[in-house]
Amino acid sequence: MMKKSLALALLTCGLHAAEPTAAFFDTHCIDCHDADTHKGNLDLTALKQDFSNAETFAKWVKIHDRIESGDMPPKKKARPPAKDVSAVTQWLNASLIKAEPLDVASRTGVRRLTRSEYENTVRDLFDLPGIALQAGLPADGSAHGFDNNSEALDISHVNLARYIEAADKSLDMAIATRPTAPKSEIVRLSLARNYEPDIMLMQGDAILLRDKKIDPVFPPAGEYGHVNQGAHEQLGLFDRMSSVGVFRHEDESWNAYFRHFAALYPGRYKVRASFYSFQWDQGKILPSRGTEAARLSIVQFNDNGRGGQQPSYVLGYYDAPSLESKVHNLDVWLNFKETLGFNVASLAPVVLYRVGTWGQKDRTMGFTGPCIANDWVEIEGPLHEVWPPRSHSLLFGDLPLTEFKGARPPVRKPLKQEIIGTRNKPEPEPGIWTVEPKEPLAAADRLLAEFLPKAFRRPVSDEVRQQYLAQFEARQKAGDCFETAMRWVCRAALCSPDFLYHIEPPGKLDDSALAARLSYFLWNSAPDAELLSKPKDFHNQVERLLKDPKSQRFVENFLGQWLKLRSIAANDPDKKLYPEFSPYLQDSMVAETRAYFRELIEQNLDAGYLVQSDFAMLNEKLAVHYGITGVSGPAIRRVALPKDCARGGFLTQAALLKVTANGTTTSPVVRGAFVMARLLGKPPEPPPPNVPAVEPDVQGATTIRELLDKHRADATCASCHAKIDPPGFALESFDVIGGFRDRYRSLNEKGDPAPRGSIDPKIAISFKLGPKVDATGQFADERKFGGITDFKTMLAADKHTLLRNLAQQLIIYATGRDVAYGDRAALNDIVARTEKQGGGLRTLLHEVVLSPLFQTR
Repeated sequence: MMKKSLALALLTCGLHAAEPTAAFFDTHCIDCHDADTHKGNLDLTALKQDFSNAETFAKWVKIHDRIESGDMPPKKKARPPAKDVSAVTQWLNASLIKAEPLDVASRTGVRRLTRSEYENTVRDLFDLPGIALQAGLPADGSAHGFDNNSEALDISHVNLARYIEAADKSLDMAIATRPTAPKSEIVRLSLARNYEPDIMLMQGDAILLRDKKIDPVFPPAGEYGHVNQGAHEQLGLFDRMSSVGVFRHEDESWNAYFRHFAALYPGRYKVRASFYSFQWDQGKILPSRGTEAARLSIVQFNDNGRGGQQPSYVLGYYDAPSLESKVHNLDVWLNFKETLGFNVASLAPVVLYRVGTWGQKDRTMGFTGPCIANDWVEIEGPLHEVWPPRSHSLLFGDLPLTEFKGARPPVRKPLKQEIIGTRNKPEPEPGIWTVEPKEPLAAADRLLAEFLPKAFRRPVSDEVRQQYLAQFEARQKAGDCFETAMRWVCRAALCSPDFLYHIEPPGKLDDSALAARLSYFLWNSAPDAELLSKPKDFHNQVERLLKDPKSQRFVENFLGQWLKLRSIAANDPDKKLYPEFSPYLQDSMVAETRAYFRELIEQNLDAGYLVQSDFAMLNEKLAVHYGITGVSGPAIRRVALPKDCARGGFLTQAALLKVTANGTTTSPVVRGAFVMARLLGKPPEPPPPNVPAVEPDVQGATTIRELLDKHRADATCASCHAKIDPPGFALESFDVIGGFRDRYRSLNEKGDPAPRGSIDPKIAISFKLGPKVDATGQFADERKFGGITDFKTMLAADKHTLLRNLAQQLIIYATGRDVAYGDRAALNDIVARTEKQGGGLRTLLHEVVLSPLFQTR
């Protein structure tokens, strides 16, 4: 059948191409992409110039990109002259820009605050750094990889109802209800006389210690456990403030926490905790194997007086040196009914063997293994630098608190008089104290003039302020006292579009919008007074924001979405295949990736470090997991990597390797697609319909490479897999939890016995070693690599691609919109300016902020 001329087809469709351009398609493209062959599901002779159709527009963009990159025409065909390639790509580029169906001057849609932005904004506005609001708000959507995109941030009646609840909770905590601050107290706690640790003491999973020796009043459990918990309590044996040494790691059914304290008053507290470690040998206390890690977490009391089975969040991991107590000092925020939890983080988790010493002959006295001791935990607070607190002053200024004498007292949530299971009791409330100015309307007007601009993050007109003042006046006429009326108005402000939405004018952003965009980019929160006053002092403001601790929110939020760290706990590794996995290891994985990204920014390192480096950010847990010696303790620090080490860069970090696995097996397809989309900016095409997924052999008899070889026999799959599989094959050197491997783990009984390696001696090993791992491969351009090290070297050589992708991800995150075709010139300018200055990541952040893409809606 005679091939149809593309020149004729283009004219028929209304696409007026120059003769050389049409000849290019006729010569190099039409053989494979006509009505008869239509490789890649593309028929150029039928492709129209209907750019209002998003699918058609996207196809022309893809044609441009494939020709510009050299992917098309295929390498096996004769290469067209460079001038012809340039002519056709320039013509397509001009046509696409001219026809792009969007207003590039006002691209970002109306978008509300995300859950994390809302919580951080309230925290910073009211100076309530630990108020927990995010969990009470509906989950945000996601578009183009991020949840702050305007396409993902719809709103419903459910959102509005939850915003009212959140505003009420914020105002409850913000408004002072007494003339003096709650009394600050110092409480020293022992793990003993807490229900769960007491059970451990009696059954043998813990021991009572004094002066680094066994406490003589309570010997360790022997063949039989201690009985009658009540008798021990009546004798006061657990009230001696003795240290408690713990052998048992927490699990799904058990965790230790300090149940005799819970915060009655939300606020700042100072916490001091003393830990040490040792080796227990059937009654003997010996030096430990090194510095162990103790974990402190926040635990929420339930209404029945018990703590949650799992911590609300982890405060951190702390050194427990050998036979030498170390005191750790923390500043924490505690909400109502919160207390501290404890775990022996670096001890072996409960996997396929007895729980602690249970089942051990002679229990504690027959046990040999590591132990972490908690001498005590001391909590001081609540602490207030000023009273009334800053949150109260934000709402009521310098109006004094006076005892209420009116008929209708302020609407307040009553304070519960006790928390079941704790010893601490609240002070009696000193009557009803509130603010009652002599001229309520004038006072409200003055207070609103100060509060609304701070809440709305920009100047507020007299007209808007008068609308809120009218609401206040109406509430007072209805009988509300001053505090209740102001509370009503402030709640309305916190639920208004002016607070909930990013208000950005069309075109170039004004000073307020620019300050807000910069602060939500690097702080995930509202701008402070200095930024609002100098929003265009870009260099100094970016440096100031990055140096502030609040910039850690950017690190965590950006990485959580770009590299999918939020999904780190989406699945638990199979306990039989990966018995060494623990929450401590998982938290260390995330800490490594965050610290590494922070180090790249702090040192202004170039994009090559995204995939390859001569250092890593490690603690002892990760170093042992990676097979690296000389690292002690739980603190993350920069560690020089041994020569020829496979680690270094994001690709080989355990966090990324875990989020790209399913808990049981790894897939080169999943990992390869992740590398292409997240690090190279070349997301693969979705699989064709009706093509079954590759199901790995969990018994380990067949390798994933063998299964993929069969899969690629389908011509429909082969072209895409030629790009997806190579990075995935290179990463086959790493297992589900990021451990290096040269053989797959298997549950097949015919496998070879597995060496213990770095797996804790207390953990039973039931998996076997299956087939060998083959991490070799070749790129689509036929460059070959012999494993992960070769692969990373080749990838790191293309710094431009890595930098451009990161720049694009940052722009999407910072602006809340996708990068359109018409934005490419500006994006390329960001990259070029960054490369001219050395290509560092900190430089890139500055150039992103200076770009018109950032400064224009």
